[in-house]
Amino acid sequence: MFPKELPEAPGPVTLGPYRGMLPGNDNDVPGLFLSTTGGPVTQPSTRQIEPEDLLKLQVVTHAEISPDGGQIAFASQEAVLDENRYRSAIWLADTVSGQQRRFTSGATQDTDPRWSPDGSTLAFVSDRSGKPQIHLIDRAGGESRQLTTIERGAGGPIWSPDGSRIAFMSSQGNGIDDEERNKPGGMIRHITRKKYRFDVIGYIDDRFPHVWYVDVQSGDVQQVTAGPWPDTSPAWSPDGTRIAFSSNRENEITEGQISQLYLLDVPSPGTAIGETDDAQKIETSSELHAAPAWSPDGKQIAFIGRRAGARAGANTDVYLVSANGSESDSCLTSDWDHAVGVGIYSDTFDSGTSSLFWSPDGKAIRFGGNVRGRTGLFSVDTDGKVSEIVTGDRTATVFSQSSDGSRIGFASATFTSPGNVFVASADGSSETQLTDLNRDLLDELPIQEPEHMPFRSFDDRFDVDAWLIRPAGYDPEKQYPLVQLIHGGPHSVFGHVFFFDMQQWASHGWNVLFINPRATQSYGEDFATACLGDWGGADWKEQEQALDLAIERGGVDPDRLAVTGLSYGGFMACWIVGKTDRYRVAVSENPVTNFVSFMFTSDIGWPWLENEMQKPFWENLDWYMQASPISYVHQVKTPTLLLQSETDWRCPIEQGEQFYQALHHCGVDTEMVRFPGESHGALRSGKPESRLSRRQHTLRWIKKYL
Repeated sequence: MFPKELPEAPGPVTLGPYRGMLPGNDNDVPGLFLSTTGGPVTQPSTRQIEPEDLLKLQVVTHAEISPDGGQIAFASQEAVLDENRYRSAIWLADTVSGQQRRFTSGATQDTDPRWSPDGSTLAFVSDRSGKPQIHLIDRAGGESRQLTTIERGAGGPIWSPDGSRIAFMSSQGNGIDDEERNKPGGMIRHITRKKYRFDVIGYIDDRFPHVWYVDVQSGDVQQVTAGPWPDTSPAWSPDGTRIAFSSNRENEITEGQISQLYLLDVPSPGTAIGETDDAQKIETSSELHAAPAWSPDGKQIAFIGRRAGARAGANTDVYLVSANGSESDSCLTSDWDHAVGVGIYSDTFDSGTSSLFWSPDGKAIRFGGNVRGRTGLFSVDTDGKVSEIVTGDRTATVFSQSSDGSRIGFASATFTSPGNVFVASADGSSETQLTDLNRDLLDELPIQEPEHMPFRSFDDRFDVDAWLIRPAGYDPEKQYPLVQLIHGGPHSVFGHVFFFDMQQWASHGWNVLFINPRATQSYGEDFATACLGDWGGADWKEQEQALDLAIERGGVDPDRLAVTGLSYGGFMACWIVGKTDRYRVAVSENPVTNFVSFMFTSDIGWPWLENEMQKPFWENLDWYMQASPISYVHQVKTPTLLLQSETDWRCPIEQGEQFYQALHHCGVDTEMVRFPGESHGALRSGKPESRLSRRQHTLRWIKKYL
């Protein structure tokens, strides 16, 4: 079901309590999930949450406010299970009345809405003709017009300042063509590149994404960047003559981890582009250059960076550099010890979007930040003073502003809401919720608000956040099983966002425990880097502390415990069952189990692993083996389910295969479920059938032993 059009939909919700609240103690801020009268919603416990309910959710994937601040265009996605795909439509929400209307049909995937500078036209990406292409539609409505016809597709539209052109990304014109890749029997690959495949993308085949632009009137396209490297994040200069972009043109093995900032004069239509372009590199002190954003006067460029040589898990920051490279760069948020552009781990809501935008007067830069498991909008002036704009106990993302900077649009989710669209004034005041997606479904389900359980770490170094979701219909006089979920990363973040699996397990009568142990970002750089070279050490002790605390609170049966996690969380599940038989059942998803084989099979293994473990590889082979769960599999007694994406290039399936076969060899009850065509992040972004099956198998396996 798509959102209902008004007048059937409820009116906007004014959110007064959140103005000016910087997250601190969870108990200080009321829940954000509000009714249309402004009061908290009490979820009736009418039935259990089943795996199929996941695919009924409508999820906001993109949102952008119009230049005049009068409307927000947003994309709402839902699953089509019988066709094993998703569809999404563009909707418009009036920022004053709250009225909503479906703007595109949404029979296929209509995404990434972008307003023209004058607000008269909306560009969006649609795959209705097969490949994703850029389409245009008048603000008043009517039929859309397909603007691009790129054989390999086009995405990421960015309007030029005068509205005459749209920059976009495409791999068109380079690398191996589709016919060769898809020929019967498969393609024989001759590989010479160090980085030859990447998670989600698959085999690169020299099909590097580059910047292009299309003329809005004629539809003529022009390639802008070129070369044997991927380019990303194009940003037009205010006068439309240059484009800034991010690329790693210096060391292909660190693609996706390190990048440089480049500038290029925009070529005229019809310009022949050679094998490489003549982009100018802007020298900075940062090893990362994401989301470049020009100052209104075109003299400076802000970007999300990280200091050169930083350890794994180090903070990302807002940097500023002169556009002509004549002055040294500055890190504006160096004293703000949190994470810029870092989202929160969720199986439904994508909060990882990172972008920067300037105040119209050029005095400040607005950025998305993560503070102790809560994401919001912050502002930093050119002197480095950070102030809060949109905060509170929630995950807010996809921020945009009106052309005069007076209004802000964004999407936001909480522990009990999968996400809605909001508008606020420039300073975060007068916040209004414009949509109430999933209301009918949520009213059927026993959605639980977690209990906050902060504690001091065993070595008195850190304050650690933990949360416990009680079973639906919880009776404090009874004891219930507990499922302990461990996040990935290890530097990702649990926090104030909707997590379907947690709510489902609670509805089936289980406590659900989740914590942010050392290594988690958003708690300061000391915290985020405190686990380097110590996976399964102090981080596990904090997991045990949280479990003991949950048991002490009552309502937990200590003899009916389950542990599960994905990626690093999968590593921890495998590590824990090799060290203790405290848990009755385990589920490990896309884990790391053998660091030695991971080093040269993962798309990031080299050189990420050495930075994460802070030890040279060849000189410490024995240490890497001893730090791997596979070395302790002979001690495992806990029945363990392995969930594996077959085309996961981050934690390749051989990692799970090793552990699965070793468990069988040692006589441990085990099963493996393999998901064809899925990548590392299938938990949230996988095909509907895979996401459904994954949850059905997890529920079945845990129920069998709890």
